[in-house]
Amino acid sequence: MKTEMDVKEHIIQEAGKLLQRVGPTSMTMDIVARSCGISKRTLYEKFPDKLTLVKECIEAEHRRQNEQVKQIFDQSENCFAALFNVYTHVREYMQNMSTAYVDDLQRLYPELFVKQREQEHNFVLGLSSVLKQAQAEGDVLPDINTDIAAFLFLTTMSNLHHNDSIADYDFKKINAFDGAFLNFLRGIATASGRQIIDANVGKMKEAN
Repeated sequence: MKTEMDVKEHIIQEAGKLLQRVGPTSMTMDIVARSCGISKRTLYEKFPDKLTLVKECIEAEHRRQNEQVKQIFDQSENCFAALFNVYTHVREYMQNMSTAYVDDLQRLYPELFVKQREQEHNFVLGLSSVLKQAQAEGDVLPDINTDIAAFLFLTTMSNLHHNDSIADYDFKKINAFDGAFLNFLRGIATASGRQIIDANVGKMKEAN
């Protein structure tokens, strides 16, 4: 029998998936209750309103992402290997995330949109720190401004995610993500860094 905490965690898990897939506007409490296999009464006992549910889903996802990234970097042999592993998870996240997610968040829940922007800011700072370490290891060009590089990478990925014109071309959006990621790394890498990149590209292709 599920405990009170088990039920709440189950709701957050299922609602979090819905939130990413359809966005805050389309994720209704009715849909959440049906998806979780519970009554609306039970749902409202755990979450008094949709704002509270959306907030806890976002906070849980941010915690999960941060823990996942920390674990990856703790276990990776070098910075570029870690970046490939992180990208694998980011790639899956972007594939599952509705393009309406951020727009809906900004329009409906501006205070939560601020939290999302803070998470993105932390991502840029974290990526910049990793690139600085890669510079120290001799794998990233020494004249690269890592703060700018990290910001441009996040901006590029975000723009690609929201760019519907990709459908006019003979490739999938996920292929554009992969191309942007690899071009970014190769553009900042030294000769030794490119060797690491090439080795990890083979692993990424095998995984896909």
